Parts: sequence; C-alpha cells; structure tokens
Amino acid sequence: MFTKIFSKTALLGYFIAFAVLLLAVYSHHKAILINNPLEGSTFKLIVAGILSVISLIFVEWTVRRQLLFQTGSYHLLLFPLFFWILPINRWDIWLWIASLLLWLSFINIIKVDDKRNSNNFIFNAGFWLVFSIFFKVDFFYFYLTIWGMLYFKGQLSFKNIFITLLPVFFISIIWATLFILIPKFPSLQTVNVLPSNFSFLWSELYSDSLGLFLVIITTILIVLKHFRMLIYSRNSQKINFYNTTLILFSSIIIILFGGSGNMISWVSFLMVTSILSTQYFKSFNRKWLVELFFFTCFLVVFQNEITSILF
Repeated sequence: MFTKIFSKTALLGYFIAFAVLLLAVYSHHKAILINNPLEGSTFKLIVAGILSVISLIFVEWTVRRQLLFQTGSYHLLLFPLFFWILPINRWDIWLWIASLLLWLSFINIIKVDDKRNSNNFIFNAGFWLVFSIFFKVDFFYFYLTIWGMLYFKGQLSFKNIFITLLPVFFISIIWATLFILIPKFPSLQTVNVLPSNFSFLWSELYSDSLGLFLVIITTILIVLKHFRMLIYSRNSQKINFYNTTLILFSSIIIILFGGSGNMISWVSFLMVTSILSTQYFKSFNRKWLVELFFFTCFLVVFQNEITSILF
C-alpha cells in the first residue's frame, strides 16, 4: 500500500501526508493540554499546525527543486510519522520559527553555483540567518554551516563571507536608529550561550524511548546508505549530500540549543532525515521491507492505544 502511493509523486500522497501531519499536531496538542493546560491554547494549536505544514513544504521544496530527486515521495510520509512519534510536551513556537528561518538560509545556499551570479542567494542566506538569530540568539553559530556549504560548493571566499555578514551591519544600523528615535524600542542584548546536555535523548517512559530509538536508527541507516551510493554518484550529487549531511549535524546542534525536554528542537533533524529518505527507500528491491517499516512506524505511533486494547 505505502509503496504504491509514495513510490511516485501523486496527489493522494500529498493528501495523506498533510492529513497525518495535522492529526499528529492535534494529538500532541491534546497531550500538552492534559499535562500543561497553560501551554495548550487554541492559538498555539493553530500556529503549530501552520508551522508544521511549512516544515513539510520546505522538505518537499528541497527534494524537488534543490536536490532534484524527481521520483518517490516517501519523505512526505516519513516526516509526519516521525513528528507524531516525538514525545512533544510543549509548543516552543520561537525555536520552531528560528529553525524554519534557518532552513530558508540553507535553501538559498543550496542554490549557489558557479554558473550564475549567486551574490543574491548568498546575501539572502545571511539575511534569513540574522532573522533566525532574533528568535534564537545562539543560532549565530550557523554562520559556520553556511560557510561550510560554500566550501563544498567551491564558493568560499573572503568576498562571499563578507556578503553573508552584510545583513548584520544593515539590520544593526536600522535597529540602532529605531532605538534612538523610539525611546522604548528594545535594545540589542548579549546572551550567555550555554549548551544543554543530552539527558533528554532517553526517556524513563518506554514508549518515548522506543520512538526516539526508531528515529535515530533510521537516520543512521539512511546516512550510511547514501555514503555507499556516493561511489556511483555524480559530483553534483556528492556536493548535495555533503551539504545535506552538514545540515544534519547542524540540526543536532539545534537539539542541544533546544534544551532539556524540548522536542520541537528535533524538527530540523526530522526534516533532513526525511529529505534523504526518498532515495533510500527507492533503492529497496524488496518493497515489503518498506511496507514493514511504515507499518512499524504506525504501530509506534498508536502503541498506547494498542496496548490499552490488548491489555
């Protein structure tokens, strides 16, 4: 069933993917409302639904328009299922917005190549990164990611580094001007950046741990498979994979910044895994393995309901 729908690009696949995603958001919201009523407002539910849809659109856009994986839509199902598996206990809207703005920065860097004038893409990458820093100040570390992606593309130079930093100067000047003209306008402040520990990677609840174990193992297998496929890949495909892997490591840093217990910080990690998953599942000759995997994902999602019925 899954291979028939998601082995190609089909309207039914989009409908199922977005339906599962919105159901996942609603399911998380119900759990948040029970455990912490103050975090479960209707407004946050609407915003979380919008941000989740934008996240999936970014995944689809990156696969189709940037990395040029033309066939297969497994990423459309994997992202909402893994998002549903996450044991989300609160909606950290600001971190989520910062992560999506960071993705806009990555998308612009992916567009950079040596066949056209890419100064606009490089500037836009720095621009969106600056705005992500407004929502999560320690995201300034991801300038290293942008410069690393430029390096893999053979576009790293003092000129391009300067272009990525230009938005910082422009926005700082505008901000300082507004601060002078408007007495109560907020000033730029420094924040101590303290990385969080990994204690939240494993929960005392068996159900939460099982879900995270499935997500991590799947990511490792997908990345290892792509490394093996690099031997037969074109140079452009290798560069795309190197950049995607760099984004994957950056998403792990976002998990660190997210803080203990904040599962929204995993969204970027799931997005990268989903992007890489389509070619991974397309490479399976035994399609029943793909069917078994997604069936297992649904079992993990509904494990509490299944347990209550059986026992």
